[in-house]
Amino acid sequence: MTWGSLGTQFCLELAFGVLLGLALIPRAPLGAFFFRMMGVTAMVPLLGAFLGPPLLGLTGWADGVVIASGLALLGLPLASGPVRASRRAAALWWSTAATAASLVFAVSRAPGISGAGELALGSLCAMATGAVAGGVGMAMVLGHWYLTVPTLSVEWLQRVNKLTAAAMVLCAALVGLSCFVFADNLSDAETPLLGPWGLLYLSARIAVGLAMPLLFAWMTAGSLAYSNTRSATGILYASTVLVLIGAAASISLQDSYGVPL
Repeated sequence: MTWGSLGTQFCLELAFGVLLGLALIPRAPLGAFFFRMMGVTAMVPLLGAFLGPPLLGLTGWADGVVIASGLALLGLPLASGPVRASRRAAALWWSTAATAASLVFAVSRAPGISGAGELALGSLCAMATGAVAGGVGMAMVLGHWYLTVPTLSVEWLQRVNKLTAAAMVLCAALVGLSCFVFADNLSDAETPLLGPWGLLYLSARIAVGLAMPLLFAWMTAGSLAYSNTRSATGILYASTVLVLIGAAASISLQDSYGVPL
């Protein structure tokens, strides 16, 4: 798999995470501007996945990744506009589902993927990685929103923090399962995953991208128990940086071993 394809997958993972987070809080009293801002945040990587492959000559316009990304983009104007919560929710779930479909097409091109079971596992692993990165980033932005809407219930940020923590646990479990299912691919690589260098990168993926952010999620929950959104937002700043490093490490590992980790 070329870095062009991996770049497309990385864009889709980030967009999926942001859209999934928004789809889970469409009724939050945050104002139209919040949803418009976060919708644009998802739209930028989606545009990269939609325009990048055909313009770079990697695929044609009829490619599955391009078509699904385009369908996801169609829902964003409604999802980001000043509309009723029910319509926003429908548009967000449409865009989230289309982005997930595009991500499945992207993962199917990984050289180590063969068969429906492996594709399902690889796709879930990529989606979980995106859910962690996009969810923590959105939580960090949401933390700032308490300065804009002081009467906003702290329960909304608590909810997002719990969801991202659950995504981290799920992502770690899927990485472990992938190491078991794709054991032959990982051991036959030029640099075996269980060798010194492979373990170094895998440890960085798990420790930096999942374990430390999970600890920070626990610290965030402690701050929110006292309605201290400012401290929680500061913690989420650091967590956002860590999960983005972890997502980049995941893509690097996939480039080396041919399967999402």
